[in-house]
Amino acid sequence: MDSELDVYALLGISADAGEKEVTRAYRAKALQHHPDKNRDNPDAARIFHDIKAAYDLLLDAPRRAAYDERRRAQLAKRQRQSALSGQRKRMKSQLERDEQAARNRHAEQAARDQHMRAEAARFRDEAARDAGRRDRQMREHVRRADAERAQEAAEAAAASEADELDRSVRVRWDPELSHSRESLARVFSRFGELEEVVVAPVSDAARRRGHSQPASALLVFRSLAAAHALMNVPHEDALTRGFERFWARGAEPQAARDIAETLARASRIDGKAPPAAGRKSGRIPDISAIDLRQIPGSNLAFADFESLTLTRMRQRGAAAEQNV
Repeated sequence: MDSELDVYALLGISADAGEKEVTRAYRAKALQHHPDKNRDNPDAARIFHDIKAAYDLLLDAPRRAAYDERRRAQLAKRQRQSALSGQRKRMKSQLERDEQAARNRHAEQAARDQHMRAEAARFRDEAARDAGRRDRQMREHVRRADAERAQEAAEAAAASEADELDRSVRVRWDPELSHSRESLARVFSRFGELEEVVVAPVSDAARRRGHSQPASALLVFRSLAAAHALMNVPHEDALTRGFERFWARGAEPQAARDIAETLARASRIDGKAPPAAGRKSGRIPDISAIDLRQIPGSNLAFADFESLTLTRMRQRGAAAEQNV
């Protein structure tokens, strides 16, 4: 019989059963597991033998007492092992929970670190875009400022190089429209500061003949750019409607053409397209091939007017030389 076999469990009785109860249990088990009744069970003989050995042990008082002592020791050992096993299981479970919590904390920290790295990268990208945008704006501002300075320098150079006649524009209008020096100044000062407005007198010959000839005046601007602006305003402009305009020299000065080229360059820098082909730009045609003295009714008046203007300019130049 196996030393680890529990004879009480084998016979199906309690540890405090008496001899009669042991005998009844033995007879029932022996009858149940007799080899003659269990020919198909190869373990029937071994089980029957264990039942007989258990019966003999329990009927022998000294052997039963020794067995009971061993059995109690084994049960106590199993209980201790079971308690230790339960404690180990609890410790193992706690350890697993702690490890899982540590892994969760590590994963959360890794996620926070990743989020912080992504935010830092986004901030760097936004800062780089902002810096690039500010740099482009600054470059654009500097380019526009340079263009404006170049335009102002060109205009100043042109104005300093232009003499008084280059900065002068001759205008004519219907004599039925009465204009004085003051009214002409109000109309044309919006293009720039005027140095002088000289209204041409009516000639004695025209007065004797009683002919009605166009009234005219000479507008002397302080800058060539102002004269250029007047000559390039569209004919249909409300304030200049009814006025014919001519450069005092009969043709556009070279300095005025330089201003036009500077303005065109500035327009290209600003991104504005030049006027499309065939579109009316408001420019006055070049009249250098026209002799103003051949215009009917103006030969004497314009001759006197030009003579008067040139005389006034020479006098002013002589006075300037004396002051020097």
